[in-house]
Amino acid sequence: MKKIVLFAGLAALASAPAFAQSSSISFNARGMVAISDADMAASALVDGKLLRDNTVKDKLTSIKFPLERGGASIGEIVVPNSTLTYSKSMAVPKTGGLAYVLESRGAPGETVMDFPDAMKGFPDGQKLYVVDIVNFAKPKVNFGFAVGKNPTAIDIYKNNELMVSTRDAGKELVFLETDDSGKPTRFLALPAELDAENSIIDLSWHPTGNFLAVTLEGTKEVALYKVLREGGKLKNIEKLGAPLKVGENPTVGRFSEDGKYYYVVDTKGAMGKATGAGALHVVEFSLTGGEHKVNGSTPLGTNPGAFAISPDGSMIVVANSGKSAMPWTEDGAGSSSSLTLYSLADGALTKVADYPFPGILPQSVAFDKDGSNIAVAVYEYLDYGARTGGVEFWSVTKGATPALAKQNGRISVERGCHTIRVIP
Repeated sequence: MKKIVLFAGLAALASAPAFAQSSSISFNARGMVAISDADMAASALVDGKLLRDNTVKDKLTSIKFPLERGGASIGEIVVPNSTLTYSKSMAVPKTGGLAYVLESRGAPGETVMDFPDAMKGFPDGQKLYVVDIVNFAKPKVNFGFAVGKNPTAIDIYKNNELMVSTRDAGKELVFLETDDSGKPTRFLALPAELDAENSIIDLSWHPTGNFLAVTLEGTKEVALYKVLREGGKLKNIEKLGAPLKVGENPTVGRFSEDGKYYYVVDTKGAMGKATGAGALHVVEFSLTGGEHKVNGSTPLGTNPGAFAISPDGSMIVVANSGKSAMPWTEDGAGSSSSLTLYSLADGALTKVADYPFPGILPQSVAFDKDGSNIAVAVYEYLDYGARTGGVEFWSVTKGATPALAKQNGRISVERGCHTIRVIP
């Protein structure tokens, strides 16, 4: 069993390198797509008060790099979406051109301003929207279609194989093969083999496209499926080995580039409500149907929402929302988000430093194509005026002593920004 090393001395906030300010945004990619849920304030996760404005709608924002002042390289369009997932409510192929957006939950009626529990109160969603982003300045919705009740996650293999998880009995896993416009040419409901009390809240394609990892909400486990193909076409799936218990509240997962390890965030509590440190678990799946195992775990910040692995596999960055989603009358609300940087070698993580920043409920983080910069989705800010979300940027120092330095600029997007995807 590999041990994960944590340098306590580096864990202290005081040891974090000072923020270096850059005069412009640096990000090495062709483009980026962000989606925003305008139907609720982040603090609704805690107190159920939506604080919504019925004139403001859910949006998709498409961004072309390099950026131009005045917004000519940025476009936006109304697309229904929901933050009530674990960072996989949108998929974009590496070649770009299209964005697939889940309507995980529907919009409440205009007179609805609060719920006893926001995670349970929103109406059911069911659709997948296909958005044309060929022209970043002018995105357009091609069409939308039903995939199942309350879809929870989507992931894409290559450019045209989509896997979606839903809470619809008999459609817990749905496979779609699409044409160049995003229209499904094949639609298969696959046998997830789940008990009635269980559901899939996250999924990830293996880099080979021959396996699928999922997170099970009811039993707090991860499971692995083998993808069965004929002539290269997916025909069915079968469960490999027994599901593996992982932590207290496993959520989003991601494979290493070589597919050897599977990293899983454990939030240790409900979204936005956890009071203690989360964890990142390192799973080694047996691809032959043997016993899966947890190789190690390392502490994260409070309320971790997402993580990204650098393109060279040497670093992981985790976005933690801390107590930022608390109602603004609470101590620490709106001001305790952070990024945590880890060095990574053969599945073992070593903590480098924490980087606190102002911004509420960061739920998505991504490296650019060569790992020189990262982008982070910020749901909203401690702003009593015009409420907006944002995409913020950090420069990355690579090598033996990795570090992050906050860039000075940011991109303002619709409030509720919760998922970003990079087009390298």
